[in-house]
Amino acid sequence: MGYDAVLARCIRAFRALYPGLPVLMAAGGTKIKPDCQENVESLREALKKDSDMGEQIKDVPDKALKRFLRAHLTVPEAHKVYVKCEKWRHKYGVENIKPEDPAIQSELATGKGIVLEERDKDGRPIILVTVQLHDTKNRDMEVLTKFTVYMLETLSKLSDQGEMDNICVLFDMKDFSLRNMDYQFVKTLIMLLQRYFPERLGVCLIVNAPTLFSGCWLIIRPWLDERTRKKVAFIYSEEELSQYIRLDVLPRKLF
Repeated sequence: MGYDAVLARCIRAFRALYPGLPVLMAAGGTKIKPDCQENVESLREALKKDSDMGEQIKDVPDKALKRFLRAHLTVPEAHKVYVKCEKWRHKYGVENIKPEDPAIQSELATGKGIVLEERDKDGRPIILVTVQLHDTKNRDMEVLTKFTVYMLETLSKLSDQGEMDNICVLFDMKDFSLRNMDYQFVKTLIMLLQRYFPERLGVCLIVNAPTLFSGCWLIIRPWLDERTRKKVAFIYSEEELSQYIRLDVLPRKLF
């Protein structure tokens, strides 16, 4: 059976399962943008009919729905994941995490993660993570997860104020040692980004990564989906970094 015949069969099966929803593949295999307006409206209508969503969906901007469509490619999958995400946000109490929370205060005091006042060259809000300030043996995973959710939510709200609705994560790996390598946290961060903050990551800059980290990266890389892997850039000079961020917006020299 040829490619076109297989494609046609897949399209017929999709239409049988989801009548009325647009197919995200044109004849001949040409991809249609999953976040096209037609799919956005289809997703919105599906969510309106969902008993778990109700009227609240009318206040959700198109660009929020587009992120879920880009991440999950089909309206049915984006619908399912969006509902799961909203349930998680309510259960976790994302909106109720405040900067004065003792857990947030304790992590902010370390200085390991700070949101910069300026944005990157594409208009994304930036978080600078100083990896050497993290001690895997002296951290509370529950507290660290709460802090991470708080920071991702803060960055998301900042990104919604600009044209770019995603963020720049800058890891400064200077003086990195295995004491700083926290695989459990990395897994949690990836899970949060891919499951509950889909398409919020615009670019991840890993600066000053030593040779020691190359072995760690071999473990971490397979945990990332292909789309996320393409957003990771290893930076080894000011010239490379300046392609993404004006150097004068950084609180210190990284090289």
